[in-house]
Amino acid sequence: FMCFNMVLPSTVSVDNIFGSIMKSKFSSKAGAKADVIDMSKKLTAATVDVWDRVKSKLLPTPLRFHYIFNMRDLSRVFQGVMECPVNIVTSPTILVGLWKHECQRVFADKLCRDVDKNLVEKTLAEQLDVKYFVHIVANPMSSEWLSEFELLASRFPLFMPIHFGEQLAAENKSTEWFADFLREIEYDDETGEEKGAPKIYEPAEWEAVKGKAYYYLGKYNEAYPAKAMQLVLFDEAMQHLMKINRTIQQKRGSAMLVGVGGSGKQSLARLAAFTSAHFAFQITITKTYNDNALFEDLKALCIRAGVKGESVTFIFTDAEIKSEGFLEYMNSLLATGEVVGLFAKDEKDAMCGDVRNDFVKENPNMEENLLNMYNYLMDRLRDNLHVCLCFSPVNAKFPIRAQKFPAVFTVNINWFMPWPEAALVAVSSAFLSSYRLDCSESDKGRLFALTGSFQALTRDLCDVYYTRMRKNVYVTPKSFLCLIDFYKILY
Repeated sequence: FMCFNMVLPSTVSVDNIFGSIMKSKFSSKAGAKADVIDMSKKLTAATVDVWDRVKSKLLPTPLRFHYIFNMRDLSRVFQGVMECPVNIVTSPTILVGLWKHECQRVFADKLCRDVDKNLVEKTLAEQLDVKYFVHIVANPMSSEWLSEFELLASRFPLFMPIHFGEQLAAENKSTEWFADFLREIEYDDETGEEKGAPKIYEPAEWEAVKGKAYYYLGKYNEAYPAKAMQLVLFDEAMQHLMKINRTIQQKRGSAMLVGVGGSGKQSLARLAAFTSAHFAFQITITKTYNDNALFEDLKALCIRAGVKGESVTFIFTDAEIKSEGFLEYMNSLLATGEVVGLFAKDEKDAMCGDVRNDFVKENPNMEENLLNMYNYLMDRLRDNLHVCLCFSPVNAKFPIRAQKFPAVFTVNINWFMPWPEAALVAVSSAFLSSYRLDCSESDKGRLFALTGSFQALTRDLCDVYYTRMRKNVYVTPKSFLCLIDFYKILY
């Protein structure tokens, strides 16, 4: 074999690549304001600095093997920034809030420890100070002068101006999250038919997001009564919903949701697909389900996404992996958009014929032949087919699969942390509030709080048990729901 060392591009090259993209997005011709244009020029260097710091401090280990940050992650930050229309970014505050949001989604969401997430947050805060604060004074500060300035500011906080980074953070408090499912549904003026809600990636007020999420949950339960979901959308669940929605709304956006059983991965994935107006599909495992059955399902999805041009979300869990060959197909699909042997030659030719009119319409200057039409078909398929993998980190095969199927782990990873106690209390309140209890309202509140504390206490005991016995015992959200059901039976 011939070995080629593919080194990373230089900082200058990276700055030229992504700087040009930002200039084309935020320009006077595109309608961007002058202060927004000036701020956009500074974000490329800031992003590269954050990327350098994160990948140098958060190195992969045997337990955190997915801590890999490459050019793909860098490009995802700018891809997220490009999703927001220029007319929404009306001030530098919104632009910086958008940039910070995308950096958190790309660099922090895959991390599995709070201390690592805090490190990314600290790095972003430092970049805000370093990259922006020094530009609001007449002359750039030297490091010595800056340290003296910091000391003076700490002694006389009312006399000295606050950091520009802190100012931006304060101004962005209400625009910390961005979502694209907040607009109202539009109707055709002539026919009165529902056209759907426009998908505009914009700053999201928390109460508005929560109201829309419950609205779409109700619409989902009406549309699919046999698969109705009784979800409690506490804050962390809402955040995961927006993260999944953001990923599958991007072209070629696929996600891996990592969390223990009962975390809500599948339910939130289905709800996110519904809010995105995607066709959601999940295989039904039977004793006779094999590679041929998976091939038929993949064929149908590829025809929907590639030939018909529909947006499709394929939800695939580790419980549905009957053989490792299933993951081999998923690895190939995510890497190239194709699965070897999925379509025969005559089927490919027929699919190319089906997309001929769309190809000619969208590419009037391109030669009309089978090769170009097939490439167009594959591009459309990869743009519209979104895979949502739901894996458990406690599965013994989880780290092994990362080595065998690398393309599966190159998607956007969203790590589900343990439910906080406030979320547990909210869930117990939702499930027990309608249950008849012979007690006062204050006693009910104490019961809900006590029920939530049980899970947190047991989780702490599991950590103590591991420290002493070196054996893992897991308490999952599913265990908590079982506790509530068992309480109802005993009561």
